[in-house]
Amino acid sequence: MSKHWYMLTVTGEDKPGIVARITRTLFDRGMLLGEASMLRLGGNFTIMMMVAGEMDAQALEEALSQVADELGLSLHIDPMQGGLHRHVPPNFIVRVSGADKAGIVAKVTGVLAQDGFNILGLDS
Repeated sequence: MSKHWYMLTVTGEDKPGIVARITRTLFDRGMLLGEASMLRLGGNFTIMMMVAGEMDAQALEEALSQVADELGLSLHIDPMQGGLHRHVPPNFIVRVSGADKAGIVAKVTGVLAQDGFNILGLDS
């Protein structure tokens, strides 16, 4: 009984029922949910979710494609190495505020990357 891990990415116009339909489809096929991030950006909704189970990538895509098509969503599945909560807790939180200017995120993250920082989350 081997467990396959996937990173599931779903994007599309925000509407009621997206999370319910995706997670029900996964549950009905014996897939387990791992870490997930779901959020609304503008009028769009996105899900990034680790899932695990017996299904191969093609079977998983076939199972979710109908739901994605019905809801007008884009679906992407990547095989990945499994394991939950492998990230290192952050030692620092960096908050930048000021007048909006083009390139702020690129400049700040560039400096952090040069100094070896790994960005675990970013809100803009």
